[in-house]
Amino acid sequence: MLTILLALTGCAPTGEIETGPTPVDTGSPEDTGERIDSKPDPTPDLSVWIGQRTFITDDCAEPATETGHQLTAENWNDYEDTKDECPNCDYIYYVAVSPESICGIPVTQERYRGVDFMEDGQAIVYDFSGWSGAEILDPDAEFDGWTLTYSYDYSSWLSMEGVVEYPEAE
Repeated sequence: MLTILLALTGCAPTGEIETGPTPVDTGSPEDTGERIDSKPDPTPDLSVWIGQRTFITDDCAEPATETGHQLTAENWNDYEDTKDECPNCDYIYYVAVSPESICGIPVTQERYRGVDFMEDGQAIVYDFSGWSGAEILDPDAEFDGWTLTYSYDYSSWLSMEGVVEYPEAE
């Protein structure tokens, strides 16, 4: 009987046994797969106007560069009066335009624009010209969250197509 007991307890297996570290369990039953240190999704900075407006005639199509910033009560004395003229405007912008002439047409170097961003990817673009109130330029502009696209006819012989690319917020 002792021989049987020695045979059962005294025999060691032959060969090598791996004794590496135990794998660390990084998940839990509630694990969503999201890392704790992950960055939030980027968001557009709607306070900055960076775009271009293309002037289109029968024989010419040239872009103007537009850069600007949001106007608020903190940085513009006429903000409240202008906001009264466009109560639906989510943002009102000062926009600098260059060059001075496109397609032989003189270009107004300063524009004031308003935008009503709607939830369904639509937007309304306004212009404040001659301070006679807010004029709708495009009631069917498109906004995908980062890019505003609009177009309008300035006259019977001049059309405009505009694109504003909002940068990532810091």
